[in-house]
Amino acid sequence: MKILIIEDEIPAQRYLKKCIEKVMPSAEFIFPIQSVEEGKEFFNSKSDLPDLIFSDIELSDGLSFDIYKDIDLKVPIIFVTAYNDYALRAFEVNSVDYLLKPINESDIEKSLEKFNNNTINHLSNETIKDVAKGVEQQEISFRQRIWVNYPTNLTIAEVNQIHAFQSENKTVFVHQDNGVSGHIDLTLDKLEKELDPEYFFRVNRQFIVNINGVVSIEPHYNGKWVLRIKSDEQIEIIIPKEKVSKFKQWMVK
Repeated sequence: MKILIIEDEIPAQRYLKKCIEKVMPSAEFIFPIQSVEEGKEFFNSKSDLPDLIFSDIELSDGLSFDIYKDIDLKVPIIFVTAYNDYALRAFEVNSVDYLLKPINESDIEKSLEKFNNNTINHLSNETIKDVAKGVEQQEISFRQRIWVNYPTNLTIAEVNQIHAFQSENKTVFVHQDNGVSGHIDLTLDKLEKELDPEYFFRVNRQFIVNINGVVSIEPHYNGKWVLRIKSDEQIEIIIPKEKVSKFKQWMVK
């Protein structure tokens, strides 16, 4: 079976491929697609299509739905995403299943069973709506772990151990207790949607901070405040005037 993975995070691509291989060792993989633009180019130029697609929804340049809307795609799709907002829309485009991250091998196995049983051919419109409604009613699952690139290795870190995420020169760095400089393959905009807002706050364009990593906040000037974090108290993170009130409420809720 030929499988295509559509996912813009390289570590997530590797993890998904590993899970699929454990459940289906005979699977053949087509080179992964990382953007809407790549997806459109692939389907408009390839005659040798995959048998099954595993697709994220929010890609770096838009939604993966934009890949499929202008083509008559007959290939079944298993959506793997961190968001439950798109369930109904997903089941309107040949979807076999809709998996919420984080996933494991058991999730993949169940989805492949649905695919093998040709479930997609037997779903009525009402059944699709019921399944999608069930997905949308699930408790939102926020990101718990993240791949961090260090100078010598790539490893998984628990997000609750990261004091802050900092964007600088189009790269997002993490601040942790160990002081090791690492970066991630995500933008702050995407990361902001995946982190639990009870613990993480976007204080400005450059920083998302963890409530457990905050050491102090104090008035700055012109209504701004300055924040410092545990891993590097020398860094002054400026909270804009328009965000100070919301930040204070977030700290004590």
